[in-house]
Amino acid sequence: MMNIKEACEKALEKFEGEYYYIGIRFEDKEREIGEICENSRHNIDREDEREFPEYGTEEYEEMFELDGTSAWNLETYDDFKGPFATYHCYIIAGNRITNKDDGLDDNEIVIENAVVLEKIF
Repeated sequence: MMNIKEACEKALEKFEGEYYYIGIRFEDKEREIGEICENSRHNIDREDEREFPEYGTEEYEEMFELDGTSAWNLETYDDFKGPFATYHCYIIAGNRITNKDDGLDDNEIVIENAVVLEKIF
């Protein structure tokens, strides 16, 4: 069985000629291959990147909406140690990134019209 790092390396190699930006996204939402992801929300005032309100709550909806879907840049991502705090991990991609000057976390990219390419778990 392939580990997460191997699966991500394989996906990066497989899709790097098709898309300018490829990311890894961890979340609880169930997604399908080919699905276009909705825009993410951003909490610039948090001290810890894990500090985030639950999806769909009033607190979540009040946060700043990004112009794309947040992901970790797969070309430079290297934190493959678990356990992971989400149910799912996806490889998403697109040809344009946005929100570069909005205080994103290190290695974070926001992909406009991000499409789900692979489900890792």
